[in-house]
Amino acid sequence: MDFSLLYFANRQTNNAPREYELLFESVGFADRHGFKAVWLPERHFHPFGGAYPNPALTAAALATRTSNVRLRAGSVVVPLHDPLSVVEDWSVVDNISDGRVDIALATGWNPDDFALAPERYAKRREFTFDALREVKSLWAGETVRRRNGNGQEIDVSAYPRAVQPELDLWFTCSSSRESFTEAGARGLNVLTALLFQSTDELTESIESYRAARERNGHDPATGIVTLMLHTFVGENDAAVKKLVREPFTDYLVSSVDLWKARWSDLVGIHPRRLAGLAFERYFRRAALLGSVERCTAFARELQATGVNEIACLIDFGAADSDVLAMLPLLDDVRRDLRGEGSPPVQHGG
Repeated sequence: MDFSLLYFANRQTNNAPREYELLFESVGFADRHGFKAVWLPERHFHPFGGAYPNPALTAAALATRTSNVRLRAGSVVVPLHDPLSVVEDWSVVDNISDGRVDIALATGWNPDDFALAPERYAKRREFTFDALREVKSLWAGETVRRRNGNGQEIDVSAYPRAVQPELDLWFTCSSSRESFTEAGARGLNVLTALLFQSTDELTESIESYRAARERNGHDPATGIVTLMLHTFVGENDAAVKKLVREPFTDYLVSSVDLWKARWSDLVGIHPRRLAGLAFERYFRRAALLGSVERCTAFARELQATGVNEIACLIDFGAADSDVLAMLPLLDDVRRDLRGEGSPPVQHGG
């Protein structure tokens, strides 16, 4: 099983110059210690995730600071863009990083995000899969048809040409079995989470995904299922729960209005009570929180369900110094799952 880092901070800060220090320092650790990738989201018009309005910009900065980790969009909200712009932006990152780019595609769900493209919201799913074909074509150096400023139909290509001849693509699936099946049928990898599904439901969705790959001529064993988990590894479970409870609860409160846009039955429940209940669920069965032993056991259980990679969301509000101090313990979990044994350096290396 591979391990990556993922970022989705609630950014309400009084010290803007320090905004991205945790990102840079933790990605540096991941790059030196064998983590597979870093995932960067696209978020708009809200402090929850609001440090990342364009993941390609952040990935370009990281490309100059890293040598090994894959730089991944997690995710590009495709209906908010022309595929030409997506390929142009990420081709630049692919060049700067010498071919370390991967992209997860998302349809989007929050209607407020579609202030950038309101006409596409109702048919955002159809637009995403239409755009998928153009993204693949443009990445391979082919042309697409567009109308220029004079109203003429022209064929255009995207520049610069990418380093990688093909782009590894994920599809972001929140919980819909249909989405997993669609991703499998199209030969895409999957980026998912436990926010809207249980581990049992995830197992069934992965089975549907593998079956769809096989039915459509794709090797069912080669598709990658990446699972996002909020992550904090410590010396013991009780200490971790005490340390993360308040910042994690605050983090959840900051996003309650986004949940209510999706779940109307949440209206009327006090945000902090709702977040407190959610925290208990996360700690029990939906996050990588606790000791090395507890987190390793949960990761092994997820591996048995068919998960190939855990994307560890680490910037949910714990102090930067605490997050950086826990990374060697997370690396212990990673090494255990990969059978790599003890690291050759002391913690903090």
